[in-house]
Amino acid sequence: MHPVTQEMFDGVVKENMDEFGMDVDEAIEDTVKQFQAQGADLSKVIIDLMASSVDSQTVTDALKRLSKLVKENQPPQEYVEELKIIKTQCDIGLQYKVIAGREGAYNIIMDILSKDLGDVEVLTECFITLTSLMTKQPDLLNAAGIQLIITTLDQQTDENVIKHLLKWTRECCILHENNRQNIMDAGILDHLKPLMQVASASLLCDCLGVLRSLVLDDDIRVEFGRAHDHARIIASDTLCFITALLEKFKSDETLMNDVILTISSLLVRTEYCKKVDDAGGLPIILSTLSQFSNSDKLSKQCLKVLKALAGNDELKSKIIKSGAAPLIINALNKHKVNQQTAILGLGCISALTLRCPENSEALFKCGAPNTIVSIMELHPDNEQVQKNASWAIRNMVSRSRHQNKQFIELGVEQLLHKALKKCKKSEYDIKAALRDLECSVELKEEWTGKGGMLHTDEKLKKK
Repeated sequence: MHPVTQEMFDGVVKENMDEFGMDVDEAIEDTVKQFQAQGADLSKVIIDLMASSVDSQTVTDALKRLSKLVKENQPPQEYVEELKIIKTQCDIGLQYKVIAGREGAYNIIMDILSKDLGDVEVLTECFITLTSLMTKQPDLLNAAGIQLIITTLDQQTDENVIKHLLKWTRECCILHENNRQNIMDAGILDHLKPLMQVASASLLCDCLGVLRSLVLDDDIRVEFGRAHDHARIIASDTLCFITALLEKFKSDETLMNDVILTISSLLVRTEYCKKVDDAGGLPIILSTLSQFSNSDKLSKQCLKVLKALAGNDELKSKIIKSGAAPLIINALNKHKVNQQTAILGLGCISALTLRCPENSEALFKCGAPNTIVSIMELHPDNEQVQKNASWAIRNMVSRSRHQNKQFIELGVEQLLHKALKKCKKSEYDIKAALRDLECSVELKEEWTGKGGMLHTDEKLKKK
């Protein structure tokens, strides 16, 4: 599936209008059909850009004025007003970003940044404008931009400039695998590590945001990405340091959220789970889940990282022995209205109880059945909730059948049968839960032999 650029799309629309006398709407419709027939990827195209009533004059005029100022080597302070106008226009919507991009906004700003600028305000405004311009439009980044990122991290000391540089870097990575790979290959990690050693809490959040963006796997245009490799490289170099931040900033809710989220994104191997534990991460994560129990956002991240840590069999038992069971159930009961928290919490229970009856028993005694059932009742139409609930139930009861009675008394059989009708994609998981609850369920045999005997080819036998 090859991607189509806005320029390619608009060119075909214009051709349809010029060659075949179509009006704008007809030309757009025909162009879409053409590209779809070719199996092209239109995800980066604003289909109705040419038909929309976008007033591009403001951003175009600002870019012309800015370009003239740069060519005439006017004082850098003169650039700020025009940069703010361009940024404001880009913030209106993607149509304006596309227009600014086509009018050369990226190259003009890069020309400004290529000068020996000592003006912090201008530098900051350039990175703010680039961030607005390239959010959801990261294709504009080129080799010069990547080199600028590395050079600025090396040479710049003003925290505000660095913060906005990092925000721009993060946006360049989102939805763009090639940018991620090129930025990693340029050695950004070697420049971020020393910065993180001395950064303030606010700047650390931006550093961690860049690290997380480098391990994304969200570019549909690329069949195979390097998210796992990037996570492995970053975890090997920084995971112990990042885990140590938990203790250092344990009262800072915002930074704790970012640290735990980053740790979760790096736990791509079981040995990394052990590394977090060896660095003293588990007690602090559980303490955070208790201390910030009223924070849905932070509770969600704690549940997510506990699920990831449970991928290590040794840690799976240690998590519950460390007193996690009541904290998990309490967090779920407090925040079960939030679907994402419910999904992560049920996934956490499922991971902790997989082939581990001792963990199942501890969660059972803390009221897990009531919590699971109440979440199923609260979100009957959310397939992921019902699927994760089915996993949690199956793993809890599969080696602890005495728990079946309480689940049944809570009405889980009826809930699962209702989910079975609504959630067709999760049929197997829901039926597995019903089976292990020893409920009535019609199981489909996925494959059956025909009962015939194997025959050896007579010609081969003769040979």
